[in-house]
Amino acid sequence: MNHPSGTGHLWAIAIRSGRDFFLFACAYLIANYVRMSELWKIDYFIPPIVIGGIVFVSTVYVLGLYSVESQRRSRFRIHVILLSGAFLVGLTAVTIFGYLSFDYRVGRGFMVLGCLFSYPLLVIHHWCVYHKHKIAPQRIAFLAESESELLEYQRILETRLRGVQLVGRISTTGNSDGLSDWLGKLADAPLLVRRHKIDCIVFSEARMDQEYARRQLRQLRYQGIECAPFINVCEKHLHYVPLGLISLNWLLYSENGSRNFYFSKLKRLFDIVSSFSLLILLSPFLLVGMVIVRIYSPEGPVFFSQKRVGRFGKAFKIWKLRSMRVDAEKQGPVWSSASKDPRVFPGGALLRRYRIDEIPQLINVLRGDMSFVGPRPERPEFVKHLDEALPYYEERHMIHPGLTGWAQVSYPYGASVEDAKRKLEYDLYYLKHAGVVFDILILLDTVRVVLIGGVKPSSVAKPDTALPIRQSVPYTSE
Repeated sequence: MNHPSGTGHLWAIAIRSGRDFFLFACAYLIANYVRMSELWKIDYFIPPIVIGGIVFVSTVYVLGLYSVESQRRSRFRIHVILLSGAFLVGLTAVTIFGYLSFDYRVGRGFMVLGCLFSYPLLVIHHWCVYHKHKIAPQRIAFLAESESELLEYQRILETRLRGVQLVGRISTTGNSDGLSDWLGKLADAPLLVRRHKIDCIVFSEARMDQEYARRQLRQLRYQGIECAPFINVCEKHLHYVPLGLISLNWLLYSENGSRNFYFSKLKRLFDIVSSFSLLILLSPFLLVGMVIVRIYSPEGPVFFSQKRVGRFGKAFKIWKLRSMRVDAEKQGPVWSSASKDPRVFPGGALLRRYRIDEIPQLINVLRGDMSFVGPRPERPEFVKHLDEALPYYEERHMIHPGLTGWAQVSYPYGASVEDAKRKLEYDLYYLKHAGVVFDILILLDTVRVVLIGGVKPSSVAKPDTALPIRQSVPYTSE
């Protein structure tokens, strides 16, 4: 089943978490039947099983175990250790909610059988998810014959997208250019798809300006053959948008009218309720942060404000706990560094690592300057420079900046134009796919990032250098 690139990431999360929940819940229902020889007191057992399943899949997501394409662990053993931790959390939830009623509390035999049935199935499921890019990669063929298209084709070979297997090249003419990777003509695409087991034909957006290629690709789509721009493949497998592939057409059609109600009504309501609640819940951590600032840097104020650029380029003041020395910018504005920034005093490093210094920004969210989820606001001095250096940088100002965002949970602290470019690629992906579900997933990702003390460079989605550069051996018809 094919899904638009816009929903590919969310759909993959939904499918994987749904299978986990199904396996978890069914195993405990089977345990109930085996233990009691019938579905005994099923109306009582279902609530703790459902709650335990929800807690389990939520914990698995927070640990990043569903996003194996972008947060893949180096060894499956590490994946299993984290999965086991999530399983224990789910098991604890079943036990706690199962013992709320003393008369019908869950028994030890039921719990043991539930573990014996569910844990091996969950490990097998995650083994399949972890190795999916090897077991069932998406086989693609690239429509390439011009110089620019051949360069893009080579880029796919060198990028080695995880979960993608490049079968070969298709052209509109019958000229193979003497290369062995040529599969055939676009007009023969239905035959080539069957012969080489191709899942998708990929093309550059420039092909949409050619009437012949446009007509052929439309005919193939109506024949049930998936055809997609290369940028869609990157969205699906990398969960960001390579800046070099973005066009004005992509920006124009990335807007989704169905999200207007969410952006204009629901998102603001969520921001008000959540920021007010978190200001109360996180006030103890804020007080601890204030004490740390006063102990390690008593010569300056506890809080500081900076001018940042908000929606549609409107400037506003952002509030934070001070984590740097008072003379940190005596030489002018400088990008902050993720590690060993000499301007950060010792206690300030702790505040920055666990995002305690950003708690005062909940006031900005409550006031409407910011949202909970969105691109991080930058300083005017940096915005002017980045707007000149990076195309489409102003697009990130089309929505309210966020306390957290897709770029913040996917990429570490940046201190260069190249880092800003990478974060912009994540921000543009968010602008296209923003919605209720995606925002909730980003908030869960934020929990993980805060607990581990920031995004690690090793967890950033990047080319799969662990696999050798090779082309798939094309299938041949028998």
